[in-house]
Amino acid sequence: MLRLRDRKIIETLQLFRCMSRDQITALYFNHVKNSSTATNYVLKRLRRDQYIDVNTERKPYVYFPNPSTLKKDSQKINHYLKIIDFYIGLCQYEVPTVFEVEQRCGYAFLQPDIFMVWKGMAFFVEIQNSRYTKMQMQEKVDRYTKYKQSENWIQQSISYHIKQFPYVWIVSRLPYEIMSPDIQIIQTENVEEFMQFQLECS
Repeated sequence: MLRLRDRKIIETLQLFRCMSRDQITALYFNHVKNSSTATNYVLKRLRRDQYIDVNTERKPYVYFPNPSTLKKDSQKINHYLKIIDFYIGLCQYEVPTVFEVEQRCGYAFLQPDIFMVWKGMAFFVEIQNSRYTKMQMQEKVDRYTKYKQSENWIQQSISYHIKQFPYVWIVSRLPYEIMSPDIQIIQTENVEEFMQFQLECS
């Protein structure tokens, strides 16, 4: 019989496509004694009962829902792990009320890595694992501008009760020289940098 925490782990794996053992520990076991041992015990049981799958060639192990839409050797694994790291960073301050991964917004418009509502604000988030050219990033920003001007955005704003177009938050080691007169762009290396900026501005 699945416990509540078991169900949450499975649901989170389905949302994020995959998670490392350490990330699962950070989300669900950081409050228990011998957290790594407790995590391993639960994951071993869920794997035995075929609720989840694992790639044991990576250290720490990377877990997947079963069935999974992601291959165990997919090149996108590192990208999804970065998305989870970002989510864990958010939760240290406040758990997002909405958090969607790679949901398409409008027909042929854009597919942000994340759409979320956090601390009462809406964000589209781009997690940049690799370095894009300035032109590539500007094209991304331009797609957000077009989306803002579309009826699809109006429908989304009604669905989520959003009055203001979401901030576009680019998470990257180095900032890009990009601009848009129509949308607000945030560029930080991580959540902590954003919170520090908020603190300095308050």
